[in-house]
Amino acid sequence: MGIVDYLVAAVSFRTLPTTFVAVLVYLAIFISVLITDELPATPKDQRGLNLTQAYSDLRQIAARPHPYNSHANDVVHDFILTRLQDATAGYDYAHVFDDKVSNGSWSSRNNSVYFEGTNILVKVDGHDADKSGALFSAHYDSVSTAPGATDDGMGVATLLQLVEYYVKHRPQRTAVFNINNGEEDWLNGAHAFLEHPWSNLTDTFLNLEGASSGGRPLLFRATATAPVRAFREKYVTHPHGNVLSSDAFARGVVRSGTDYSVYVDGRGMDGADLAFYKGRSRYHTRYDAVQYTDGGVRSLWAMMEAAQGVSGALLSSEAVHGDKGGAPVYFDLFGQALIVFPLSAMITFNIVFLVVGPIMLALLVTFDIVARHRRQEMIGGGYEEQGFFARAWTSFKSFRWVGGFWKHAKFWVALAVTVGLQVLLCVGYLYINPLIAYSSSHIVLLSFLSLAYLSTYLVHNIPSPTDTYGSHLPEQQKQAALFQLYFFTWILLLAATVVGAKLSVGSFYILSLWNAVLFAACAIGSIAGLLSSHTVEGDASYGSRRRIRGVRYDREGEEEGVESETAPTEVTPLIAQPITVVAPGGKEGEEVSGAIGWWFVQFVLSVPAVVILVSQLALLMLAATEQTLADGSPAVTVYGGASLMSVLAILPLAPFACKLHRRVAYVALVVLIASTAYAWLVFPFSERAPLKVFFQQQVDLDANITETRITGHPAYLRQAIAALPSAGGAPLNCTADDAKAGLQTCGWTPPPALEPSVIALDFNVSRSEGQNQARFEIAETDTRACRVYFDQAVTRFQVHGGTEGVQKGFEIPEEGVRELRLWSRTWDRTWVVDVDREGSALTGRVACEWSEYASGSLGVETRTRIPAYEEVLTFLPSWAVASKFADGLVEGYKAFAV
Repeated sequence: MGIVDYLVAAVSFRTLPTTFVAVLVYLAIFISVLITDELPATPKDQRGLNLTQAYSDLRQIAARPHPYNSHANDVVHDFILTRLQDATAGYDYAHVFDDKVSNGSWSSRNNSVYFEGTNILVKVDGHDADKSGALFSAHYDSVSTAPGATDDGMGVATLLQLVEYYVKHRPQRTAVFNINNGEEDWLNGAHAFLEHPWSNLTDTFLNLEGASSGGRPLLFRATATAPVRAFREKYVTHPHGNVLSSDAFARGVVRSGTDYSVYVDGRGMDGADLAFYKGRSRYHTRYDAVQYTDGGVRSLWAMMEAAQGVSGALLSSEAVHGDKGGAPVYFDLFGQALIVFPLSAMITFNIVFLVVGPIMLALLVTFDIVARHRRQEMIGGGYEEQGFFARAWTSFKSFRWVGGFWKHAKFWVALAVTVGLQVLLCVGYLYINPLIAYSSSHIVLLSFLSLAYLSTYLVHNIPSPTDTYGSHLPEQQKQAALFQLYFFTWILLLAATVVGAKLSVGSFYILSLWNAVLFAACAIGSIAGLLSSHTVEGDASYGSRRRIRGVRYDREGEEEGVESETAPTEVTPLIAQPITVVAPGGKEGEEVSGAIGWWFVQFVLSVPAVVILVSQLALLMLAATEQTLADGSPAVTVYGGASLMSVLAILPLAPFACKLHRRVAYVALVVLIASTAYAWLVFPFSERAPLKVFFQQQVDLDANITETRITGHPAYLRQAIAALPSAGGAPLNCTADDAKAGLQTCGWTPPPALEPSVIALDFNVSRSEGQNQARFEIAETDTRACRVYFDQAVTRFQVHGGTEGVQKGFEIPEEGVRELRLWSRTWDRTWVVDVDREGSALTGRVACEWSEYASGSLGVETRTRIPAYEEVLTFLPSWAVASKFADGLVEGYKAFAV
């Protein structure tokens, strides 16, 4: 072989070039996606922000747990208020308001709330005060079991920096900051903000949240296309977002809530959630602390950088105000650019390609067939040959049709085999080690990927036993598989368009791109066929020559698979035919190759873009869902998602599978065995990824009985409880938990030394004569959170000294509610509450909550002690960690009847 022959071989559709390109592309994509999924370094130029000061603020805010119902909460409030007063001093257009006057009542489907707010508000008047402003929100309270470094200390520290920045760089529009209190007790601080006049100054918002332990903050969800534009790379250096999370929230897949819903439902504002989402196992636990945060100061900077960019757009750009743009579709590319467009534009794009794509390809295929037929007539010279039916009967008898059928059917067989094997592997995970994704999701994904590759490669390389006529030449196999894959994506795109239009789902954007690039790849293959100089049945680019008519049928007596010359006849060409099948520039028996160059163009068009989007989506989905298993989420969602992403990542390679080296399959087999064995045998939890369990003590103050309760995954709950000394030998009462679906609650009676202190509750309930109304007088002790549970629904309530009525948009449902929660900004409050009921009798329980314990209140004076929770912190296994079950770590209650 000469140099030219080597060069031709290097760019032909052969095994080595195809394998090299495929492996290189997939490795480059996977490595790039993994690298860009990590936090970037902090820059030297902090663009007017002070990261050192912000980190110092964070350490003060997250020094200890500080829920609304704690004295530590007051300490954090005073620290933030002082910081803001100092930052705004001397600027007459900056205003700080310590909101201890906004009270309100609101309801959800299950309960009603009366809340007294202690929000800290800041308003920086813009140059153009007539235009609507922007709201920036974060909450400074934490849960009782976590210091709240990411939830939501980083958000608060970020807002402190933004206040300082906009005080020194006055914005065009007015900026309002709501650093609110009571979010963790179900969004109470945001509700209280709606009672303040400043809530009427804004039409868009950015809410900062944390549902994890750091990492990169994600554009969780957005109301419309307009606010998403503020996250583009023009404003945010490292944008990170995907419409999948927004669709998950809208469908109820994500069991969580943020202040976003209050601003949208209560004021109709447009806006977005920016939140941390990785490492949910440490969310709401003692590991949500500064020293355990993933990325540390880099994580804080990532939120500051994003918030500054978005706020700058919201306060200056007209593009994010006015025209909402409808439901958005958005996704980032390697954390460097954010692609955003309206869902309506994607639906229009889909409809165009659903209609135009098949028509265009049908025309191209028709032109190709006509061109081949004309060349056949030219080469045939007009001599007679067998008729159509005779040729069809000859082909049927010789089973030549089987090869053609298999060429088109192997894609669907490979798809069916792949899906079947994926289901089996998924079932294996669910039965053998269903929680391994909690700590080893990347290993799980690797096993699904390797299996998908193996099944796709093996089926596509099964030859047809009757393929003696070249029907499985590589170029033909590739083009056939491309058309089958295009048809498959066309079906998916049709379904996605219908669902997307009806339910406003934007996560199908991958199918839109996939179908479009496959259309381009198929069109190029058809155009290449038109441009190349094909013979009747072969292609000169394959290095083979077929016999012309009159010669090809005169072959009786030839041994199958052996090429030989025929005896000359009146139609035999004067120049002899070289007919041995040889690769271009090669020797007899060498590999048959495809067209030079075209396969590479088709590969570049149809593979990389789809694999990039799928890979990014796979990492996002796993990071967001892998540790929701401890919350009771079904494991099949996690493994089904990993399997689906794996199949979608490998399917683009199917048309080129016939030219992939078998040694890649050997590697995939080894990876499959190793990763699956590891995932099925290893214990699913670790200190890095601990199993989350939920703690609460309940005290029956009438009977003076205390019960410690821990809720968790039923497969490992008893094993975790067995490590607690108080549970050793004690009878456990374990039942399925109604409040947390999929989990189990076990309770036992602790020894007297582990009973909580300062648990006292006094109340009186009376009935108004002639009316279906009852009055409750409740005296708290060392708490500011009480509640009333009703066995019969109540339809109205009124707190004496509180605001009249219920917040608009959050009215009591017609069927009434069975729980009333009372939150006071002062300690040791005496409540007077009137309620209306439907029937004559009213029974239930009056309860108060306590959330302070010794180790979580260091440096803060408090009388409450919860020794049972201290025991959990001390003796729980290292592979488990405790969180709160409800608002109070301890709930004391008494029954009533009136």
